[in-house]
Amino acid sequence: MTRIRHAVLASLLPAFFVLGGCDLSDEIDARRAPASEADEEPAPPPVFSNETEELPEAVLAQRDALLDVLGRDSVRQLARYADQFPGFRSNYGDLSHYEHWYLLRRAGIDPVEATLQILDEPYAVKDFGAEKYFIWPDFAGRTNEELQHDRLTFSERARILTLIGEDGLERIRNGESYPGFRLAIREDGTWVYLLQDN
Repeated sequence: MTRIRHAVLASLLPAFFVLGGCDLSDEIDARRAPASEADEEPAPPPVFSNETEELPEAVLAQRDALLDVLGRDSVRQLARYADQFPGFRSNYGDLSHYEHWYLLRRAGIDPVEATLQILDEPYAVKDFGAEKYFIWPDFAGRTNEELQHDRLTFSERARILTLIGEDGLERIRNGESYPGFRLAIREDGTWVYLLQDN
């Protein structure tokens, strides 16, 4: 039975990669932001900041809890932890967190290792006015224009190459937003998403 299930999941992998081509992280962020009252002006678009801002205690505690879970090197335990957060997103389809991350690992992309890597990177802050998201890595908080080669410092070029490789850089040159693993924690400590485009 397990082999049949794995075969079914493996057959879904091509569809998963097609779905991964659309960056919905901004849409996910917008859906989770508080809705404005009907008689008020629409909320302004979120503002990204790459300036260093101290992590709130709740965000710091959540990051440390995530690091503890990631230290067990278990996709199943990471998925169980993600299941504790209503609305948490790991993928753009209907796969469970475990199924999605299991497929990634079988395809040679280790979500545990990738998440440890981005949490060691600088972060950006996305301000919705009513709440803030802290996003790793900081590149995920920049526009495509800001990610172009001539806009990055020498050390940033080395960092982004390590994170997404030449293929990812080519996608950015072709107008896509940051395609690598990215993670968001809301300022109240809620883990919002861990997404990656293929």
